[in-house]
Parts: sequence; structure tokens; C-alpha cells
Amino acid sequence: MKRKVIRLVGLVVGVIAVMAILAGCSQGYSSGGSGTPSNSAPSTQSPPTPSTPATPPATPVSAGPSSKSSTAYSPQGFTPTASGNNVLLSMSTVAEGANGNFFVNNMPFMAYLLDGKYYVRANVCVPCGSRRFTLQAGLLKCNSCGTIFSGTTGKGMSGVSACMSYAKKAVTYTIEGDNMVMSLEALTTTYQDTINRKN
Repeated sequence: MKRKVIRLVGLVVGVIAVMAILAGCSQGYSSGGSGTPSNSAPSTQSPPTPSTPATPPATPVSAGPSSKSSTAYSPQGFTPTASGNNVLLSMSTVAEGANGNFFVNNMPFMAYLLDGKYYVRANVCVPCGSRRFTLQAGLLKCNSCGTIFSGTTGKGMSGVSACMSYAKKAVTYTIEGDNMVMSLEALTTTYQDTINRKN
């Protein structure tokens, strides 16, 4: 009988001890149930203001697709940033996607990284109306007619003769941090030179 009483008392004491521990733990947390301790010091760091942009990442070291690689890089959508009369495109984004396209004032452009060099070109195959090209083995293949253009020069190499005559002109750009900076004038001129077959 004494053993049963001792066991019962021990059990009651154990339950009380567990309840006391749980009660003590719950006091250390906020009543909102978020699991965040209420006695943590408030943050003194002010949020960043829109006028102080975050430091851009370092220029990517990736060499990008090799002109010898047989991997096909389908075009992805890139989102450039406008800054006055300039358009900025992140090199990190281009390096990650390997091949992509974007629009400026309804003019289509492509951007890709090939053998460590970034290219921006007018993204249009005028006769067939295509605005999508796949980058593979250093070549740009029109997704509509299959015409092949050089990834380094933009010139037509094989396929539909009418489409081959529309070389994909390159946009001149400067590099600022992680961005390729292109003027609206350079983009417009490159697009017009491409659709008008200007040498």
C-alpha cells in the first residue's frame, strides 16, 4: 500500500514539475503565438530607403555556354530596368538564364552569354516574324523557320535565304557594376538597322 502511495505521490510531483516548466517557458514568449521571445531587444536598424539602392552583386565569373556545347538554351523572359534614357540589364540574370529576350518600346531584343562575352541583339526574324531564338553550340536558331545565325556575329549561316539576309545587329553597351547599360538611342538604331538590313 505504501509503495502505491509513494508512486502516486511521485507521479503527481512529476506532473506538477512538467506544468511548472511549461508555464515558465510560455512566459518567455509573446502572447501572439509567433514563437518569438518577447524579451528580445527591439531592432535599431532602420529599413533601407528607396534612394539608397542595394549594392549590386559582383560581375559574374561564369563563362556561359561554350560555342562547342551542344546544350540548347531556350529563350527566357528578362526584365530590364529603365533609368532616364538608358536601359539596364543585369549580367547576373543573363548569366543565370544563358539566353533571354526583352522588349523596349515594343522592340524585341535578345541577350545571352557566350564564351564569357555578353551579347545584346535585335530579336526579330523579319520574313517569318519570329521573335524567339534558341542558343546552341554558339549558334542562334530561329524558333519559327529554323534559320541559323552566328552567335558571335549575328550573321545568317544556313536556312531560309530570305531570313538569312537579316543579320541580328548587336547593341553597344557599357558596364556599370552588374549592369549592361544601353541607351534608348542605341537600342532603337540597332533594331532599325536589323529590320532594314543595314550593314
